[in-house]
Amino acid sequence: MLRYQIIRILQITVAILLVGRAWQHLFWDAPYEFLFTKQLGFTDWFVGKWTAVTGWVYLLGVIFCFTLDNRDSRWGYIYVVYSATLLLLAQLYRASNDCEVPTLFLYASQIATPLLYYQLQFTKIPIGRIMNTLKISLTLTLGGYAWYAFGWYYGQKDSWHNGLQNVFGTDQNTASYLLIALGIVECLIIVVLWVKPLQKIGFAGILFWGTLLMLASVALFFMEHPHWKSGLRSAWELLCLIPNAGLSYALWSYVNIKKKEENF
Repeated sequence: MLRYQIIRILQITVAILLVGRAWQHLFWDAPYEFLFTKQLGFTDWFVGKWTAVTGWVYLLGVIFCFTLDNRDSRWGYIYVVYSATLLLLAQLYRASNDCEVPTLFLYASQIATPLLYYQLQFTKIPIGRIMNTLKISLTLTLGGYAWYAFGWYYGQKDSWHNGLQNVFGTDQNTASYLLIALGIVECLIIVVLWVKPLQKIGFAGILFWGTLLMLASVALFFMEHPHWKSGLRSAWELLCLIPNAGLSYALWSYVNIKKKEENF
């Protein structure tokens, strides 16, 4: 029963994530020009067609989420493939962002979600080990945002500064201090996430943080593009941020309904 409930949570989370990526690839774009470069002879037409085909592949994954079960174990590896494609996409975003290391961490929970679903649904790996992997993915994601919030080595993001200044009317120094404060909160959430007596606080913190992150991502885009199309443009980003909430809710459920004999 415990494993089944966590599977359902991750099933829905994977489906929403893949819908978001399908939406992105079918109607907008992705940085595949950093993979299929013009120096290698690839054209913009090829990159566009590759992006569209990849969108259909992601959409097919949504169907798989509701048609495959543990009796189709051979097909379960498709979710490992989706994790690999998300890892590739994260690396391409990193390449488009001057190869900054924290950029890759920002996508850790997205990369891990299909893999975690595969492990729960199609393998016999103990659920406790899978939950530890889940916590690692959330830790990396939080760590990536904290890294940028503190501005270590790469500096703080200008878009984050501008967003805080536009929303709260702060000056640049105040915005910088607010980002540092946010980084401290993210580090505290990471710590309590791994301290058993405080884990529920950590899960609640991630849910609250994830909600703010989704709202902020849409708000920043509307500030740059204040017209109706920006709603369609930013909606897929909301769906792709769902794993932060989905994984934390799965972990919350595990803590609350786990069997007494499980070592957690």
